[in-house]
Amino acid sequence: MIKIVTDSTAYLPDEIIKKFDIKVVPLYVEINGKSYRERVDISDDEFYALLKKGYSVRTSQPSTKDFISVYEPVLNEGNEIVSIHISSKLSGTVNAANSAKAFLGTDKITVIDSLSASEDLAYKVEKAAELALKGRSRAEIAKYIEQYYNYVFGYFLPMDIEYLKKGGRINNLQGMVSNMLRLFFIVHLNEGKIDLLQIVRSEKRAKRGLMRSVKRFSDRLSGIVRGGVVFGGNVEEGEIYRKETEEFLNVPMRSARIGPVLGSHLGPRFLGIAFVTKEGFKK
Repeated sequence: MIKIVTDSTAYLPDEIIKKFDIKVVPLYVEINGKSYRERVDISDDEFYALLKKGYSVRTSQPSTKDFISVYEPVLNEGNEIVSIHISSKLSGTVNAANSAKAFLGTDKITVIDSLSASEDLAYKVEKAAELALKGRSRAEIAKYIEQYYNYVFGYFLPMDIEYLKKGGRINNLQGMVSNMLRLFFIVHLNEGKIDLLQIVRSEKRAKRGLMRSVKRFSDRLSGIVRGGVVFGGNVEEGEIYRKETEEFLNVPMRSARIGPVLGSHLGPRFLGIAFVTKEGFKK
């Protein structure tokens, strides 16, 4: 059998993990010098409470040893592995997975750089799990997921750009201009890295602009197959926005809460929309 491995930044619902028996390797957050495995040693609620209090946060990838401890038992049971992870432009997690594969000296592991994170990564992991259940080979799954990149997208609206600036995801000039003029940046994942999509002058317009940006883009690709609204410490706001987005786009939207690692870069309050289009984007 082929088993799917991913990392904690996919933030998969528990029912999906159980349904497909997906193995999850956690990333780490370090808060005031103490290291935690996200969603193992620290919950989302605990993390966002500390972030709101201004605690210093750093993030780090899993170690090679972390991956070996997950890979080895799966291989020993006679399985093969497709391991799909957060973009290599955002984290060194893919490198750690490849190091574990090399250490084990096996040709039964395929490591995939998803060029994504969060709900975008989750969709790719779920698709790989569905294909594995249908008996597809590792090569077939890898090829399908590579093509799937052109169907899966994520747009985000951080309410405080300072967190992205601290994490080195935007330059200081953008952050300074935003703070001075109180602008809102709509960003998106572009080939694995965070890029600016739109600048808006008010929060209300930014929220509406996020929905409209998704609609304009998805309409060019014949609409949306599935989607989800992403949020962090702002659970109540996220649920309200999910309902509004669902009504605006006329597509059921899943609630997708982001945990500590990505939350540390986006801040305690942000919104996002992840979606899969009917047609693929042609560059």
